[in-house]
Amino acid sequence: MSILAIFLAFYFFASYYEKQDDYYRLFLTQKPGSPIKEPHIFCEERGYVTMSPAKPMTRYFCVLDDPKFPTLWVKCWLNNTPVYMRRYRREEANKKVGRNFPSYADYIWLSDIITIYGGFTFQSQSESIVLPNPAFEKRDMFSIPVFFDRPINLPVDLTVVLDLGQMYGVIPGIGKTTSPYFLQWSYGQFFHLSPPGYRLFGSRAYWQWQNIYHIDQKIQAEWYAWYR
Repeated sequence: MSILAIFLAFYFFASYYEKQDDYYRLFLTQKPGSPIKEPHIFCEERGYVTMSPAKPMTRYFCVLDDPKFPTLWVKCWLNNTPVYMRRYRREEANKKVGRNFPSYADYIWLSDIITIYGGFTFQSQSESIVLPNPAFEKRDMFSIPVFFDRPINLPVDLTVVLDLGQMYGVIPGIGKTTSPYFLQWSYGQFFHLSPPGYRLFGSRAYWQWQNIYHIDQKIQAEWYAWYR
């Protein structure tokens, strides 16, 4: 899986502002047909754009399907109206929109190209599986690519939230000396987040960027896989 990537083709606009809020929630669920539990990631992205209606914007929505975090489903809305998303092989998606998607994504969930006049809102939801890393028996990891590269100076304010609350809630005996995982908890080995610069409020970590034109970051969460 991968987070929702939005690629834009622009004309010049007299005024433009975009804000995007990305929310990721890590949780455990029962693996189908098995007593084993596996980690999943729910993603919701919301945003809005204000701009002059004088000239149109052409836009398409896509989700990059990383084979290490397979995407189970994707939903997308533009101005509260559902947008059809289809899963393409990367090579086919490249031809459809005339650009090269990252090579780590075998498949791309992609909408048709849409022409928009004036401001709009957008929203997407998706769910992905976090597959075990064979190199680390008791460590799992999920990464969130954060990428913007604007052809002209049209900045965005971006907030990314990672919610660990549901995972905290199912750790056996969390924080107690009687817990079999007390040492891992005491030494801060349950969760490791990067890059630095995030703020913590309860069980949520926040990364924020303002007025950005280009960003190529990877937010990563790594945790002790006590459920295996």
